[in-house]
Amino acid sequence: MLALRTVSPSRLTHRPPRWLFLPALVALGDQLFYGYSLGISVAVFLAALAATVPLANQVQRDARSLGMALALLVLGLLPLVEDTGWLAILFGIGGLLAFAVIVTGGLAPGWGATLNAMRCMLIAGPFQIVFDAAVGLTNSVGAVRRWRVGAVVGWILPVVLTGLFAALFVSANPLIDAWLKRIPSLSLYPNVALGRVFAWTLLAALAWPFVALRLRHRARKAPAVLQTAPQVARDPTIVRRCLVLFNLLFAVQSGLDILYLWGGLSLPEGLTYAAYAHRGAYPLVATALLAAAFVLIAMSPGGAGEHSPKIRRLVYLWIAQNVLLVVSAALRLDLYVAVYSMTLVRAAAFVWMGLVAVGLLLIVARIALRRSNRWLVAANGLVLLVVLYGCAFANFSALVSNFNIAQSRELGGTGEAFDLPYAMSLGPNAVRAVDRYLPHAFGQDLTIAAQWRAAQVEHARRGGNWRGWSFRAQRLRHYLERQPFAPVDVSPMFNAPDIR
Repeated sequence: MLALRTVSPSRLTHRPPRWLFLPALVALGDQLFYGYSLGISVAVFLAALAATVPLANQVQRDARSLGMALALLVLGLLPLVEDTGWLAILFGIGGLLAFAVIVTGGLAPGWGATLNAMRCMLIAGPFQIVFDAAVGLTNSVGAVRRWRVGAVVGWILPVVLTGLFAALFVSANPLIDAWLKRIPSLSLYPNVALGRVFAWTLLAALAWPFVALRLRHRARKAPAVLQTAPQVARDPTIVRRCLVLFNLLFAVQSGLDILYLWGGLSLPEGLTYAAYAHRGAYPLVATALLAAAFVLIAMSPGGAGEHSPKIRRLVYLWIAQNVLLVVSAALRLDLYVAVYSMTLVRAAAFVWMGLVAVGLLLIVARIALRRSNRWLVAANGLVLLVVLYGCAFANFSALVSNFNIAQSRELGGTGEAFDLPYAMSLGPNAVRAVDRYLPHAFGQDLTIAAQWRAAQVEHARRGGNWRGWSFRAQRLRHYLERQPFAPVDVSPMFNAPDIR
Protein backbone atom coordinates (compact mmCIF):
# COMPACT_ATOMS: atom_id res chain seq x y z
CA MET A 1 0.00 0.00 0.00
CA LEU A 2 1.13 3.53 -0.65
CA ALA A 3 2.07 5.52 2.41
CA LEU A 4 4.36 8.34 3.37
CA ARG A 5 7.86 7.05 3.91
CA THR A 6 9.55 7.65 7.22
CA VAL A 7 12.31 10.21 6.76
CA SER A 8 15.81 8.85 7.21
CA PRO A 9 19.10 10.73 6.93
CA SER A 10 20.40 8.35 4.29
CA ARG A 11 17.42 9.09 2.02
CA LEU A 12 17.42 12.85 2.49
CA THR A 13 20.19 13.80 0.12
CA HIS A 14 18.13 15.75 -2.44
CA ARG A 15 19.36 16.97 -5.75
CA PRO A 16 20.18 20.70 -5.53
CA PRO A 17 17.60 21.72 -8.20
CA ARG A 18 14.84 20.19 -6.08
CA TRP A 19 15.35 22.78 -3.35
CA LEU A 20 15.10 25.57 -5.89
CA PHE A 21 11.43 24.79 -6.52
CA LEU A 22 10.43 25.81 -3.00
CA PRO A 23 11.29 29.54 -3.12
CA ALA A 24 9.73 29.74 -6.58
CA LEU A 25 6.46 28.25 -5.31
CA VAL A 26 6.49 30.46 -2.21
CA ALA A 27 7.04 33.55 -4.38
CA LEU A 28 4.21 32.48 -6.68
CA GLY A 29 1.86 31.93 -3.72
CA ASP A 30 2.80 35.33 -2.29
CA GLN A 31 1.95 37.04 -5.57
CA LEU A 32 -1.30 35.12 -5.92
CA PHE A 33 -2.74 35.30 -2.41
CA TYR A 34 -1.25 37.93 -0.14
CA GLY A 35 -3.55 40.94 -0.03
CA TYR A 36 -5.96 39.55 -2.64
CA SER A 37 -9.28 37.75 -2.51
CA LEU A 38 -9.37 34.09 -3.48
CA GLY A 39 -10.46 33.17 -6.98
CA ILE A 40 -8.85 31.56 -9.97
CA SER A 41 -5.56 32.08 -8.11
CA VAL A 42 -6.26 28.92 -6.08
CA ALA A 43 -6.54 26.82 -9.24
CA VAL A 44 -3.36 28.42 -10.63
CA PHE A 45 -1.37 27.63 -7.48
CA LEU A 46 -2.62 24.03 -7.30
CA ALA A 47 -1.78 23.59 -10.98
CA ALA A 48 1.72 24.92 -10.28
CA LEU A 49 2.14 22.37 -7.46
CA ALA A 50 0.97 19.64 -9.83
CA ALA A 51 3.49 20.75 -12.48
CA THR A 52 6.24 20.62 -9.85
CA VAL A 53 5.62 16.96 -9.01
CA PRO A 54 6.97 15.44 -12.25
CA LEU A 55 9.75 18.05 -12.45
CA ALA A 56 11.12 17.40 -8.95
CA ASN A 57 10.32 13.69 -8.54
CA GLN A 58 10.65 10.48 -10.48
CA VAL A 59 7.40 9.58 -12.21
CA GLN A 60 5.81 6.43 -13.54
CA ARG A 61 6.02 5.80 -17.29
CA ASP A 62 2.68 3.99 -17.39
CA ALA A 63 0.42 5.82 -19.83
CA ARG A 64 -2.71 4.60 -18.06
CA SER A 65 -1.54 5.95 -14.70
CA LEU A 66 -0.50 9.28 -16.19
CA GLY A 67 -3.81 9.66 -18.03
CA MET A 68 -5.85 8.82 -14.92
CA ALA A 69 -3.77 11.22 -12.81
CA LEU A 70 -4.26 14.07 -15.27
CA ALA A 71 -8.01 13.37 -15.52
CA LEU A 72 -8.44 13.45 -11.74
CA LEU A 73 -6.44 16.68 -11.53
CA VAL A 74 -8.62 18.38 -14.15
CA LEU A 75 -11.81 17.16 -12.47
CA GLY A 76 -10.54 18.49 -9.14
CA LEU A 77 -9.68 21.93 -10.54
CA LEU A 78 -12.90 22.44 -12.53
CA PRO A 79 -15.04 23.46 -9.49
CA LEU A 80 -12.44 26.15 -8.68
CA VAL A 81 -12.95 27.65 -12.12
CA GLU A 82 -16.68 27.90 -11.47
CA ASP A 83 -16.36 29.44 -8.01
CA THR A 84 -13.95 29.40 -5.08
CA GLY A 85 -15.98 27.86 -2.27
CA TRP A 86 -14.73 25.60 0.48
CA LEU A 87 -16.17 22.55 -1.26
CA ALA A 88 -14.41 23.50 -4.50
CA ILE A 89 -11.11 23.99 -2.63
CA LEU A 90 -11.44 20.53 -1.05
CA PHE A 91 -11.99 18.94 -4.45
CA GLY A 92 -9.02 20.87 -5.84
CA ILE A 93 -6.78 19.58 -3.05
CA GLY A 94 -8.13 16.07 -3.53
CA GLY A 95 -7.41 16.18 -7.27
CA LEU A 96 -3.88 17.45 -6.61
CA LEU A 97 -3.18 14.70 -4.04
CA ALA A 98 -4.50 12.01 -6.37
CA PHE A 99 -2.36 13.38 -9.21
CA ALA A 100 0.80 13.41 -7.08
CA VAL A 101 0.30 9.91 -5.69
CA ILE A 102 -0.63 8.28 -9.01
CA VAL A 103 2.07 10.03 -11.03
CA THR A 104 4.82 8.91 -8.64
CA GLY A 105 3.38 5.58 -7.46
CA GLY A 106 1.16 4.38 -10.29
CA LEU A 107 -2.14 2.51 -10.08
CA ALA A 108 -0.65 -0.96 -9.58
CA PRO A 109 -1.07 -0.98 -5.76
CA GLY A 110 -4.82 -0.40 -6.13
CA TRP A 111 -7.24 2.38 -5.21
CA GLY A 112 -7.18 1.49 -1.53
CA ALA A 113 -3.44 2.11 -1.39
CA THR A 114 -3.85 5.32 -3.39
CA LEU A 115 -6.47 6.68 -1.01
CA ASN A 116 -4.34 5.74 1.98
CA ALA A 117 -1.33 7.59 0.54
CA MET A 118 -3.52 10.64 -0.16
CA ARG A 119 -4.72 10.56 3.44
CA CYS A 120 -1.15 10.37 4.74
CA MET A 121 -0.06 13.29 2.56
CA LEU A 122 -3.03 15.37 3.68
CA ILE A 123 -2.39 14.75 7.38
CA ALA A 124 1.38 14.55 7.60
CA GLY A 125 2.41 16.51 4.51
CA PRO A 126 2.44 20.02 6.01
CA PHE A 127 4.78 18.80 8.79
CA GLN A 128 7.19 17.04 6.45
CA ILE A 129 9.29 20.17 5.89
CA VAL A 130 10.05 20.39 9.63
CA PHE A 131 11.55 16.89 9.79
CA ASP A 132 13.33 17.28 6.47
CA ALA A 133 14.86 20.58 7.55
CA ALA A 134 16.02 19.08 10.85
CA VAL A 135 17.68 16.11 9.15
CA GLY A 136 19.21 18.33 6.48
CA LEU A 137 20.62 20.67 9.11
CA THR A 138 22.11 17.71 10.98
CA ASN A 139 23.77 16.46 7.82
CA SER A 140 25.09 19.93 7.01
CA VAL A 141 26.59 20.37 10.48
CA GLY A 142 28.24 16.98 10.21
CA ALA A 143 29.70 17.94 6.84
CA VAL A 144 30.98 21.26 8.20
CA ARG A 145 32.73 19.45 11.03
CA ARG A 146 34.72 17.48 8.49
CA TRP A 147 36.05 20.64 6.84
CA ARG A 148 39.38 22.09 7.82
CA VAL A 149 39.14 25.21 9.98
CA GLY A 150 41.44 27.06 7.62
CA ALA A 151 39.13 26.36 4.66
CA VAL A 152 36.12 27.76 6.54
CA VAL A 153 37.98 30.92 7.54
CA GLY A 154 39.29 31.21 4.01
CA TRP A 155 35.70 31.53 2.68
CA ILE A 156 34.03 33.40 5.54
CA LEU A 157 36.47 36.30 5.66
CA PRO A 158 36.25 37.22 1.95
CA VAL A 159 32.43 36.96 1.96
CA VAL A 160 32.07 39.17 5.05
CA LEU A 161 34.48 41.80 3.78
CA THR A 162 32.83 41.83 0.35
CA GLY A 163 29.43 42.36 1.96
CA LEU A 164 30.81 45.20 4.04
CA PHE A 165 32.27 46.96 1.02
CA ALA A 166 29.01 46.43 -0.89
CA ALA A 167 27.01 48.05 1.93
CA LEU A 168 29.37 51.02 1.93
CA PHE A 169 29.06 51.41 -1.83
CA VAL A 170 25.25 51.31 -1.61
CA SER A 171 25.20 54.01 1.05
CA ALA A 172 27.69 56.15 -0.86
CA ASN A 173 26.32 55.74 -4.39
CA PRO A 174 22.65 56.68 -4.93
CA LEU A 175 22.63 55.05 -8.35
CA ILE A 176 23.40 51.61 -6.91
CA ASP A 177 20.83 52.19 -4.18
CA ALA A 178 18.22 53.13 -6.78
CA TRP A 179 19.02 50.05 -8.89
CA LEU A 180 18.61 47.76 -5.90
CA LYS A 181 15.30 49.33 -4.93
CA ARG A 182 13.95 48.62 -8.39
CA ILE A 183 14.27 44.89 -7.76
CA PRO A 184 10.82 43.83 -6.41
CA SER A 185 12.16 41.01 -4.25
CA LEU A 186 14.68 43.30 -2.54
CA SER A 187 12.30 46.22 -2.10
CA LEU A 188 10.02 44.02 0.00
CA TYR A 189 12.54 43.15 2.68
CA PRO A 190 12.70 46.45 4.63
CA ASN A 191 8.91 46.48 5.15
CA VAL A 192 8.04 42.79 5.43
CA ALA A 193 5.07 42.33 7.75
CA LEU A 194 4.94 39.54 10.30
CA GLY A 195 1.76 38.23 8.66
CA ARG A 196 3.56 37.96 5.35
CA VAL A 197 6.39 35.96 6.89
CA PHE A 198 3.80 33.62 8.39
CA ALA A 199 2.15 33.30 4.96
CA TRP A 200 5.51 32.38 3.41
CA THR A 201 6.06 29.76 6.07
CA LEU A 202 2.63 28.28 5.48
CA LEU A 203 3.11 28.24 1.72
CA ALA A 204 6.47 26.50 2.13
CA ALA A 205 4.94 23.86 4.39
CA LEU A 206 2.13 23.21 1.89
CA ALA A 207 4.39 23.13 -1.16
CA TRP A 208 7.29 21.04 0.16
CA PRO A 209 5.50 17.62 0.21
CA PHE A 210 5.00 17.95 -3.56
CA VAL A 211 8.62 19.00 -4.12
CA ALA A 212 10.11 16.15 -2.06
CA LEU A 213 7.40 13.55 -2.44
CA ARG A 214 8.32 10.19 -0.94
CA LEU A 215 6.02 7.19 -1.26
CA ARG A 216 6.57 3.50 -0.85
CA HIS A 217 4.71 0.32 -1.65
CA ARG A 218 3.91 -1.95 1.20
CA ALA A 219 1.20 -4.50 1.81
CA ARG A 220 -1.18 -3.75 4.57
CA LYS A 221 -4.35 -5.55 5.39
CA ALA A 222 -7.34 -3.34 4.83
CA PRO A 223 -9.31 -2.56 7.97
CA ALA A 224 -12.30 -4.76 8.45
CA VAL A 225 -15.70 -3.12 8.21
CA LEU A 226 -17.98 -5.24 10.34
CA GLN A 227 -16.45 -8.40 8.89
CA THR A 228 -17.57 -10.42 11.89
CA ALA A 229 -20.90 -9.97 13.58
CA PRO A 230 -20.98 -9.20 17.32
CA GLN A 231 -22.07 -12.03 19.63
CA VAL A 232 -25.55 -10.56 20.18
CA ALA A 233 -26.18 -10.31 16.43
CA ARG A 234 -25.51 -14.04 16.03
CA ASP A 235 -28.58 -15.00 18.08
CA PRO A 236 -31.49 -15.28 15.58
CA THR A 237 -34.12 -15.06 18.32
CA ILE A 238 -32.86 -11.70 19.61
CA VAL A 239 -32.49 -10.26 16.12
CA ARG A 240 -35.96 -11.48 15.09
CA ARG A 241 -37.58 -9.97 18.19
CA CYS A 242 -35.81 -6.66 17.61
CA LEU A 243 -36.97 -6.51 14.00
CA VAL A 244 -40.58 -7.35 14.85
CA LEU A 245 -40.75 -4.67 17.55
CA PHE A 246 -38.95 -2.15 15.33
CA ASN A 247 -41.36 -2.78 12.45
CA LEU A 248 -44.38 -2.33 14.73
CA LEU A 249 -43.01 0.91 16.16
CA PHE A 250 -42.10 2.29 12.74
CA ALA A 251 -45.54 1.30 11.43
CA VAL A 252 -47.15 3.55 14.06
CA GLN A 253 -44.93 6.48 13.07
CA SER A 254 -45.45 5.88 9.35
CA GLY A 255 -49.21 5.59 9.90
CA LEU A 256 -49.33 8.97 11.64
CA ASP A 257 -47.35 10.56 8.82
CA ILE A 258 -49.67 9.06 6.23
CA LEU A 259 -52.71 10.41 8.05
CA TYR A 260 -51.46 13.92 8.87
CA LEU A 261 -48.87 14.65 6.18
CA TRP A 262 -50.10 12.70 3.18
CA GLY A 263 -53.81 12.40 3.98
CA GLY A 264 -54.37 15.97 5.14
CA LEU A 265 -56.01 15.04 8.44
CA SER A 266 -56.43 18.04 10.74
CA LEU A 267 -53.86 18.32 13.51
CA PRO A 268 -54.86 18.66 17.18
CA GLU A 269 -55.76 22.16 18.32
CA GLY A 270 -52.76 24.38 18.97
CA LEU A 271 -50.38 22.37 16.75
CA THR A 272 -49.52 23.82 13.33
CA TYR A 273 -48.17 21.93 10.36
CA ALA A 274 -44.99 23.99 10.53
CA ALA A 275 -44.38 23.01 14.17
CA TYR A 276 -45.24 19.39 13.41
CA ALA A 277 -42.81 19.39 10.49
CA HIS A 278 -40.00 21.17 12.32
CA ARG A 279 -40.00 18.84 15.32
CA GLY A 280 -39.74 15.70 13.22
CA ALA A 281 -37.54 16.42 10.20
CA TYR A 282 -34.07 15.93 11.63
CA PRO A 283 -34.82 13.30 14.34
CA LEU A 284 -36.36 11.07 11.69
CA VAL A 285 -33.17 11.16 9.66
CA ALA A 286 -31.14 10.29 12.77
CA THR A 287 -33.54 7.38 13.38
CA ALA A 288 -32.96 6.10 9.85
CA LEU A 289 -29.19 6.24 10.35
CA LEU A 290 -29.42 4.22 13.57
CA ALA A 291 -31.63 1.72 11.80
CA ALA A 292 -29.07 1.38 9.03
CA ALA A 293 -26.35 0.67 11.58
CA PHE A 294 -28.45 -2.08 13.15
CA VAL A 295 -29.08 -3.66 9.75
CA LEU A 296 -25.36 -3.66 8.98
CA ILE A 297 -24.65 -5.46 12.24
CA ALA A 298 -27.50 -7.97 11.89
CA MET A 299 -26.66 -8.79 8.26
CA SER A 300 -22.87 -8.86 8.65
CA PRO A 301 -21.01 -12.13 7.94
CA GLY A 302 -21.71 -14.58 10.73
CA GLY A 303 -24.83 -12.68 11.78
CA ALA A 304 -28.23 -14.23 12.35
CA GLY A 305 -29.71 -12.68 9.22
CA GLU A 306 -27.14 -14.11 6.83
CA HIS A 307 -28.95 -17.44 6.38
CA SER A 308 -32.43 -16.77 7.82
CA PRO A 309 -35.14 -16.02 5.21
CA LYS A 310 -37.53 -14.72 7.90
CA ILE A 311 -35.02 -12.25 9.23
CA ARG A 312 -34.17 -11.12 5.70
CA ARG A 313 -37.86 -10.41 4.98
CA LEU A 314 -38.18 -8.47 8.24
CA VAL A 315 -35.07 -6.49 7.29
CA TYR A 316 -36.48 -5.66 3.86
CA LEU A 317 -39.74 -4.51 5.46
CA TRP A 318 -37.89 -2.38 7.99
CA ILE A 319 -35.69 -0.76 5.36
CA ALA A 320 -38.78 0.04 3.31
CA GLN A 321 -40.29 1.74 6.35
CA ASN A 322 -37.06 3.65 6.88
CA VAL A 323 -37.15 4.90 3.30
CA LEU A 324 -40.73 6.04 3.90
CA LEU A 325 -39.51 7.69 7.09
CA VAL A 326 -36.89 9.69 5.18
CA VAL A 327 -39.47 10.70 2.57
CA SER A 328 -41.77 11.85 5.37
CA ALA A 329 -38.90 13.82 6.89
CA ALA A 330 -38.35 15.53 3.54
CA LEU A 331 -42.06 16.34 3.34
CA ARG A 332 -41.99 17.72 6.87
CA LEU A 333 -39.07 19.98 5.95
CA ASP A 334 -40.89 21.05 2.78
CA LEU A 335 -43.91 22.09 4.84
CA TYR A 336 -41.67 24.05 7.18
CA VAL A 337 -39.95 25.76 4.25
CA ALA A 338 -43.34 26.69 2.82
CA VAL A 339 -44.02 28.74 5.96
CA TYR A 340 -40.57 30.03 6.92
CA SER A 341 -38.82 30.07 3.49
CA MET A 342 -35.68 28.29 2.31
CA THR A 343 -32.23 28.75 3.82
CA LEU A 344 -28.82 27.32 2.96
CA VAL A 345 -29.00 24.99 5.96
CA ARG A 346 -32.42 23.68 4.93
CA ALA A 347 -31.25 23.18 1.35
CA ALA A 348 -28.30 21.17 2.68
CA ALA A 349 -30.76 19.14 4.77
CA PHE A 350 -32.67 18.12 1.62
CA VAL A 351 -29.41 16.92 0.06
CA TRP A 352 -28.55 15.03 3.25
CA MET A 353 -31.94 13.33 3.33
CA GLY A 354 -31.50 12.22 -0.26
CA LEU A 355 -28.14 10.70 0.60
CA VAL A 356 -29.66 8.83 3.54
CA ALA A 357 -32.43 7.42 1.32
CA VAL A 358 -29.91 6.26 -1.29
CA GLY A 359 -27.80 4.71 1.47
CA LEU A 360 -30.78 2.68 2.66
CA LEU A 361 -31.46 1.46 -0.87
CA LEU A 362 -27.82 0.47 -1.21
CA ILE A 363 -28.22 -1.63 1.94
CA VAL A 364 -31.02 -3.52 0.17
CA ALA A 365 -28.75 -4.00 -2.85
CA ARG A 366 -25.96 -5.23 -0.60
CA ILE A 367 -28.24 -7.85 1.00
CA ALA A 368 -29.87 -8.94 -2.26
CA LEU A 369 -26.58 -9.19 -4.15
CA ARG A 370 -24.81 -10.72 -1.13
CA ARG A 371 -22.06 -8.14 -1.22
CA SER A 372 -19.69 -7.34 1.61
CA ASN A 373 -19.96 -4.39 3.95
CA ARG A 374 -16.77 -3.07 2.38
CA TRP A 375 -18.63 -2.91 -0.95
CA LEU A 376 -21.43 -1.01 0.78
CA VAL A 377 -19.02 1.54 2.26
CA ALA A 378 -17.34 2.02 -1.13
CA ALA A 379 -20.69 2.45 -2.90
CA ASN A 380 -21.87 5.01 -0.36
CA GLY A 381 -18.56 6.83 -0.61
CA LEU A 382 -18.87 7.01 -4.39
CA VAL A 383 -22.43 8.36 -4.19
CA LEU A 384 -21.34 10.93 -1.61
CA LEU A 385 -18.41 12.00 -3.80
CA VAL A 386 -20.62 12.43 -6.88
CA VAL A 387 -23.25 14.42 -4.97
CA LEU A 388 -20.71 16.71 -3.31
CA TYR A 389 -18.97 17.25 -6.64
CA GLY A 390 -22.26 18.39 -8.13
CA CYS A 391 -22.85 20.64 -5.11
CA ALA A 392 -19.46 22.26 -5.73
CA PHE A 393 -20.88 23.62 -9.03
CA ALA A 394 -24.30 24.55 -7.63
CA ASN A 395 -24.97 28.22 -6.89
CA PHE A 396 -26.94 27.65 -3.70
CA SER A 397 -27.17 31.37 -2.87
CA ALA A 398 -28.95 32.03 -6.16
CA LEU A 399 -31.07 28.88 -5.89
CA VAL A 400 -32.26 29.71 -2.38
CA SER A 401 -33.00 33.38 -3.10
CA ASN A 402 -34.81 32.61 -6.36
CA PHE A 403 -36.84 29.89 -4.65
CA ASN A 404 -37.86 32.26 -1.88
CA ILE A 405 -38.99 35.05 -4.21
CA ALA A 406 -40.94 32.58 -6.35
CA GLN A 407 -42.58 31.09 -3.28
CA SER A 408 -43.39 34.48 -1.76
CA ARG A 409 -45.07 35.61 -4.96
CA GLU A 410 -47.10 32.40 -5.05
CA LEU A 411 -48.22 32.94 -1.45
CA GLY A 412 -48.70 36.70 -1.37
CA GLY A 413 -49.04 37.53 -5.01
CA THR A 414 -46.65 40.48 -4.87
CA GLY A 415 -43.68 39.13 -2.93
CA GLU A 416 -44.55 40.58 0.50
CA ALA A 417 -43.34 37.40 2.22
CA PHE A 418 -39.86 37.69 0.69
CA ASP A 419 -37.11 37.86 3.33
CA LEU A 420 -35.05 40.73 1.89
CA PRO A 421 -32.38 40.91 4.66
CA TYR A 422 -31.62 37.21 4.35
CA ALA A 423 -31.44 37.44 0.56
CA MET A 424 -28.94 40.31 0.77
CA SER A 425 -26.89 38.36 3.30
CA LEU A 426 -26.40 35.66 0.66
CA GLY A 427 -24.24 38.05 -1.34
CA PRO A 428 -24.14 39.23 -4.96
CA ASN A 429 -25.57 35.97 -6.29
CA ALA A 430 -28.97 37.04 -4.93
CA VAL A 431 -29.14 40.04 -7.31
CA ARG A 432 -31.52 38.35 -9.74
CA ALA A 433 -33.94 37.49 -6.94
CA VAL A 434 -33.80 41.06 -5.61
CA ASP A 435 -34.50 42.34 -9.13
CA ARG A 436 -37.67 40.25 -9.18
CA TYR A 437 -38.62 41.67 -5.79
CA LEU A 438 -37.96 45.37 -6.48
CA PRO A 439 -41.04 46.10 -8.66
CA HIS A 440 -43.24 45.01 -5.75
CA ALA A 441 -41.23 46.62 -2.92
CA PHE A 442 -42.17 49.87 -1.23
CA GLY A 443 -41.01 52.14 1.57
CA GLN A 444 -37.78 51.43 3.37
CA ASP A 445 -37.40 47.97 1.83
CA LEU A 446 -37.38 49.52 -1.63
CA THR A 447 -34.71 52.03 -0.64
CA ILE A 448 -32.49 49.42 1.03
CA ALA A 449 -32.83 46.95 -1.83
CA ALA A 450 -32.11 49.58 -4.48
CA GLN A 451 -29.03 50.87 -2.65
CA TRP A 452 -27.75 47.33 -2.13
CA ARG A 453 -28.20 46.59 -5.83
CA ALA A 454 -26.44 49.82 -6.81
CA ALA A 455 -23.51 48.77 -4.63
CA GLN A 456 -23.31 45.43 -6.47
CA VAL A 457 -23.31 47.24 -9.83
CA GLU A 458 -20.56 49.60 -8.70
CA HIS A 459 -18.49 46.69 -7.42
CA ALA A 460 -18.92 44.90 -10.76
CA ARG A 461 -17.83 48.02 -12.64
CA ARG A 462 -14.68 48.31 -10.59
CA GLY A 463 -13.95 44.74 -11.59
CA GLY A 464 -11.12 43.76 -9.32
CA ASN A 465 -7.88 41.88 -9.65
CA TRP A 466 -7.73 38.89 -11.98
CA ARG A 467 -6.73 36.71 -9.06
CA GLY A 468 -10.29 36.84 -7.72
CA TRP A 469 -11.87 35.88 -11.06
CA SER A 470 -14.33 33.01 -11.30
CA PHE A 471 -16.72 31.93 -14.01
CA ARG A 472 -19.71 32.50 -11.71
CA ALA A 473 -18.58 36.03 -10.86
CA GLN A 474 -18.00 36.70 -14.57
CA ARG A 475 -21.56 35.65 -15.42
CA LEU A 476 -22.92 37.93 -12.70
CA ARG A 477 -20.79 40.81 -13.97
CA HIS A 478 -22.19 40.36 -17.47
CA TYR A 479 -25.73 40.36 -16.10
CA LEU A 480 -25.14 43.61 -14.21
CA GLU A 481 -23.56 45.19 -17.27
CA ARG A 482 -26.69 44.37 -19.28
CA GLN A 483 -28.98 45.45 -16.42
CA PRO A 484 -27.14 48.35 -14.73
CA PHE A 485 -30.28 49.94 -13.34
CA ALA A 486 -32.86 48.61 -10.91
CA PRO A 487 -36.11 47.44 -12.58
CA VAL A 488 -37.97 50.31 -10.86
CA ASP A 489 -37.51 54.09 -10.76
CA VAL A 490 -35.78 54.87 -7.46
CA SER A 491 -34.20 58.23 -8.41
CA PRO A 492 -36.47 60.30 -6.13
CA MET A 493 -35.29 58.32 -3.11
CA PHE A 494 -31.59 59.07 -3.33
CA ASN A 495 -29.39 61.07 -5.62
CA ALA A 496 -26.32 58.84 -5.41
CA PRO A 497 -26.12 55.21 -4.40
CA ASP A 498 -24.70 54.48 -0.97
CA ILE A 499 -22.04 51.93 -1.83
CA ARG A 500 -20.31 51.84 1.51
